[in-house]
Amino acid sequence: MRLTEYRQESFINITKLCFQEQLCSHVVRHFGFSFRVLLLSALLMLASCATFPINNTQKDDTQCELSGTNSKQISDNWLFRLDPNNVGLSNGWQYGVADKNDWIALMPGEPWEASGFNYDGVAWYNTKITLPDWSDIYLGFGKIDDLATVWINGKQVEAWVNLGPGVMLVDLSKYGKADDNIEISIRIVDKGGYGGIKQPVIIGQHPRLVITPLQYTALQAYTHPDWPMPGWSKNEPYSWTMTGNSNGSEEALVSSDGSVTPWAKAPRTEIWVYNKNKELLTYADPNKIEFSLSGSQAPIPTWKWKSADVIVTNTLFGDHTNEAIRWKVTLENYGQKRIDLNMMLSVRPFATNANSVPICQINTQHKQKMWVNNKPFLAAAIPAKHTGAGQLSDTMYAALNGTVPSRKIVTDSTYGSLAAILSYPVNLNPGETKDFHFAFPETPESGFPNVRVPIDQQLNKALDHWEQETGAITIALPDSSVQNALTASLGYLLLSLDPDGPHPGPLAHDAVWVRDAAYTGLAALQFGHTENVRSTITSTFESQEREGRIPPIRGKNAPWDDNEWDSQGQSIFLASQYYRYTNNDSQVREWYPNIRLAALYISNLISKNTSLNSATKGLLPPSKSAEDLGPADWHHYWDNFWAVTGLEQAAFIAKELDQHDDAIWMTSEANALRRAILDSIRVVMGPDPAYIPGAIESTTGSAMARGTVSALWPNEVLPRNTELIAKSFDTYHKLWIEPDNGGFRHLGGQFWPYGGLELAHAYLKINRADVLHQILSWTLRNQTLPGTYAWAEQVNPVNGGFSGGDMPHAWAAASFATLVREMLMSEQDGALVLLQGAPEWWLVESREITLNNAPTHYGNINFHTSNDIIPTEYGWDGKLTITLSGASPPNGYRWTLPNIPDAISGPSGMKIENGVLIIPSGNSEIELDFKP
Repeated sequence: MRLTEYRQESFINITKLCFQEQLCSHVVRHFGFSFRVLLLSALLMLASCATFPINNTQKDDTQCELSGTNSKQISDNWLFRLDPNNVGLSNGWQYGVADKNDWIALMPGEPWEASGFNYDGVAWYNTKITLPDWSDIYLGFGKIDDLATVWINGKQVEAWVNLGPGVMLVDLSKYGKADDNIEISIRIVDKGGYGGIKQPVIIGQHPRLVITPLQYTALQAYTHPDWPMPGWSKNEPYSWTMTGNSNGSEEALVSSDGSVTPWAKAPRTEIWVYNKNKELLTYADPNKIEFSLSGSQAPIPTWKWKSADVIVTNTLFGDHTNEAIRWKVTLENYGQKRIDLNMMLSVRPFATNANSVPICQINTQHKQKMWVNNKPFLAAAIPAKHTGAGQLSDTMYAALNGTVPSRKIVTDSTYGSLAAILSYPVNLNPGETKDFHFAFPETPESGFPNVRVPIDQQLNKALDHWEQETGAITIALPDSSVQNALTASLGYLLLSLDPDGPHPGPLAHDAVWVRDAAYTGLAALQFGHTENVRSTITSTFESQEREGRIPPIRGKNAPWDDNEWDSQGQSIFLASQYYRYTNNDSQVREWYPNIRLAALYISNLISKNTSLNSATKGLLPPSKSAEDLGPADWHHYWDNFWAVTGLEQAAFIAKELDQHDDAIWMTSEANALRRAILDSIRVVMGPDPAYIPGAIESTTGSAMARGTVSALWPNEVLPRNTELIAKSFDTYHKLWIEPDNGGFRHLGGQFWPYGGLELAHAYLKINRADVLHQILSWTLRNQTLPGTYAWAEQVNPVNGGFSGGDMPHAWAAASFATLVREMLMSEQDGALVLLQGAPEWWLVESREITLNNAPTHYGNINFHTSNDIIPTEYGWDGKLTITLSGASPPNGYRWTLPNIPDAISGPSGMKIENGVLIIPSGNSEIELDFKP
């Protein structure tokens, strides 16, 4: 999991990432740009920082070199002071700082909690600046909790009540001239939650330069309500899914409003329809657009929308043989009359996720090709009738009038605010259709793709490719929603496997996280993609440092590097799972020095903890852990559970490789740490703990639920049948799952679908199928982009849209896939446990379940159920047949029966004990006869 940290979410390179169209003359006259204070909070309440976090991991490599526009962050001379008794006004703090010794240095840009002030109430910021020699000077900042008042040179400028996500702009030229010194005092009132000024305070020559791209785009949407604008700029729910080629480095994205970006940092491309008869520009309504996945739920999105008697159907897919992203657009006249329209393909400087993508150059001179930022961007199979490019405002003016801008080649190295249109006149009789074929390069470095190939033929090849990729094993279920979600999840999982390893998402999470790799790697192993996992483990161990530390994140887009003590255990776990599923002895021997070194690093970390505090004795030191679980100075039980897993799995490998001395100390360390965890819990929670908390320093909050999953799954650190485990997960259910009927509420009050799926695994382990199915049902009902089985890391509980992280979230996809697999079959104590989480209705009324060629620790299994059972109020009536072959679990098979049969037949030694059907290992056919 990656939480977009507050200390990162505020800092944006305004010069590089901002864009500005030349505002229309009526807008200029409206604002006049001669205001003393331009209060945008009413306009920019749209730009909610909670709902729409900025994608700050997007780098500045957009191939658009903007010239040095004047703007800078005020980063020096800031002073800060708490005012718990609210005496600042009466003592004249608004007039300046009398004694610096009473203040501390603290720069705005992040909550004051990040600097250790766990405080709600009044506080003050103060600074002095020298005005630069610019023609215009604007001061801007936002993300204030909850009230703000600003004074300049002791004169009150304005007070903002509940500014919240709004933005404040002040024209500083009204307070002095070049080289004048001015003093700025800001009083903040925080009523709860994170407090302070959470966005850098910036001065610049234009309002665009002192606020975020999201905030400025929201202003554009507000001032131009007739423009089709991204949903995130209008406080509307938004989301996206992805497509592309497996093992590629880029993914193409489709947003919930139907816009397309061929790779992560590409500008948005959209289809609009201009109705000539009605003189009306129409476009997709996100509330009415319908999404689905093509074929057998391949990661190939199809979406359609209706407008002005025409249905617009789109399909986007990767063509791996030709290194292209292809887009099929079909227009159909569903009305009763002939229609005349212009279909317009637009390219604009907006990103998928609440950001801008500067466009400094567009060339539309060729009617079948478009260059963006001097690189190939789009090819069209049919020549456009008209092409044009210009500033965003010029382009939108033309589009609203059914035309294109007059220029073919344009540049803008100042703001990168260009746009372009390809226009196609279309005349359709009732029922008639017209197809268009567009193609993008697979990566920003690729050339124009070939569009002289039949697009339907290429689509069928892509569908065949994904059928093969996701069909390494066969799972056939009677539940179409679970079946479809499983296939889609496998597709997203495979798309996440970039050449350097699994990337949890295409945007903010476009890097390799060791933590996520443990979960996605487990899914890949269980579904037959072992080579990808081998490559990931090798790369992970190649990054290992001399003393044994494994960096938790790697890759060119890695947002940070810090101490996260779970990564050692997760790396060892994945290596051990690779061995269990492949029996590749030589590969594990090659990795063993790294495994041993990582285990030794865990041991050394524990030995460095010399605290005499009985709550922390014998545990790992504090760390950032999984980021969403709490601060870096807490002792998170999550880290310690994963450390036990790492030590135990290292001991297992050591034994397999005849390194018995290593196995002894590793096992001893694991047992000691497990005892220390339980001792710590009793110190923190009392001798009879009601539940396991998330950290020593925190006994409340949803982190306890997510953090304790690692005690049970994917490795059983604490025995599943203990009273402490039962009480803990009962508590978690009552507090964080039951209130939303299966949705897991976590940090920030948001839904965390992958966290819920993790918990579902834990509830399966403790035989709480009721909670498992409650979570599974909520997850299927609440797809972040309905119809695509794509889930965001964090979901807005109000509107169901994306609220944080990335999507489609690979960890969520992996956890869904492994959950379905473990509902059907899982390894436990040398046996394969069957159908532990399968709902009863899957097993009756002639429904069938098939599992073929599925990897297990004991070989690949083939498993099939069929029946003629009729459920009655008195019990089942009929026969159920199970066939098993392939795998050879040493302790056979186990199935806790939902009903007890009257008679059973099958291999010698098969029996029922305490409601559990025990089947010896080997190929067999079992028949169970039920009578009500």
